[in-house]
Amino acid sequence: MYDPRFRFTLLIVLLSFVGTTGTLIYYFFYKGLNWSQYFHGVLNIGGSVLGGCLFVLICTKFITFNKNKKTGFEASYIDETGTGFNFPVSLSKFLPEMVAPPYSNQSLSELEAQLIGFLNSYRNWPYDISGESKKSLYDHAIEQWKAMRSLPNAGPLHYAAALAQDLSLAYAFQEKRKKYPLSQFWKRDDVRFSRRCVEHGGLSATILATMPAFKTLGDDIKTNQKYRRAILTAIRYRDNPTSIPVNCDPLGKDIYESLHKAYQKSLEKADSTGFNPAENHIKTFNHEIYSFFQGVLKELDINPANVTKDSDGVYLGGGVLMVSLCHMVRRYAKLLTPTSRGNFNLWDIPSEEHVSWPHFIQAFRDIGALRETWDDIEPGKSGTFDLKANNIHFKHAIFLNIEREKFPELRQTLDTYPTWQGLIEMQKNEESLLQEVQTKAKNVDKMIQTVYSRPTVAN
Repeated sequence: MYDPRFRFTLLIVLLSFVGTTGTLIYYFFYKGLNWSQYFHGVLNIGGSVLGGCLFVLICTKFITFNKNKKTGFEASYIDETGTGFNFPVSLSKFLPEMVAPPYSNQSLSELEAQLIGFLNSYRNWPYDISGESKKSLYDHAIEQWKAMRSLPNAGPLHYAAALAQDLSLAYAFQEKRKKYPLSQFWKRDDVRFSRRCVEHGGLSATILATMPAFKTLGDDIKTNQKYRRAILTAIRYRDNPTSIPVNCDPLGKDIYESLHKAYQKSLEKADSTGFNPAENHIKTFNHEIYSFFQGVLKELDINPANVTKDSDGVYLGGGVLMVSLCHMVRRYAKLLTPTSRGNFNLWDIPSEEHVSWPHFIQAFRDIGALRETWDDIEPGKSGTFDLKANNIHFKHAIFLNIEREKFPELRQTLDTYPTWQGLIEMQKNEESLLQEVQTKAKNVDKMIQTVYSRPTVAN
């Protein structure tokens, strides 16, 4: 009786019953009743009703509707978010075996079909109870699923992960309903949602693991374990990438990356004005750059004794490093929070100039580690230098100066490397040559002005 349409139907049935009973009584007492004709009509109507019930029963014999679909999972623990669990996960929504007819022509995997069928019962379940988004859990999941399907190199596991990543909301939000009596059948129930517990990837992964098709991924046991572990890891650590296990399978990391790429794609608008992060996003970004600065530099391949095309740069001694900005950005992207990666378009990282580079350079400048010039030459328009070290090309390089007072531990680590004995050659095109000439000309002008500005000493 939740839906006013149901109460209205019930009211019509009740009125029909009263009307039929009243008509029967009227004819019996005032006009007489032809019992033979009456029973003949009863048999006709009863036979039709019975035949219709049998027809419906036969049709539904091949469709199972379980009002309470038991998941078989029970838990009792407190996770790292502080959420306590002591409940059997029993999600009491329709889970029909006949699922997702609108998507039957899109080659759904069995797991996708079960997830869409499950989410189909959450069309009125909110994705956000704060009021910022009016989407339902179902609408949001389908939106992410469609965005994932548009990504190149994404497969059925990626599609299933897109549908399953927010399943925790099915339990984390609880419904509170104010029901109206049958006499107020036209009123829709007042439904409010509150938070039962903190939603997070661990709960989403738990609910996903109860889907029947999830247990049969892959053609053999080894593949099945690999696929299940990969998709569970991606969902479990979707919002906490720094906790992803070091030995995580590359497939799990790929699904994790794809989840955020799909989300970023779902936010794209045709009238987008381009890359323009907000001030608070830049502040958060700078904080993260500083937090990971020493860790990233320690992991760079900058040993001058073994420079190859895969090197990140070279250590020149005295705290000065020449590093590839492309490599730096790529290493940083894996550590930044998903929010920062999304705000600065860092889910796809090209090897050429990127819109986030000026913000990285400014962050290094704010840290006090950026060396602005090299051999009195300023960087190009991208803020980088085009260099060669022992014939190894570093097309987009920057110089960092690590002072002992600011980063004593990092400087101590760097000074354990051998001293660079090679050459750092500046690759110059017409633009860079013109820039160098202009820079040196300015330096000469400053020197001349300094000489002429000195006071003349009388003999």
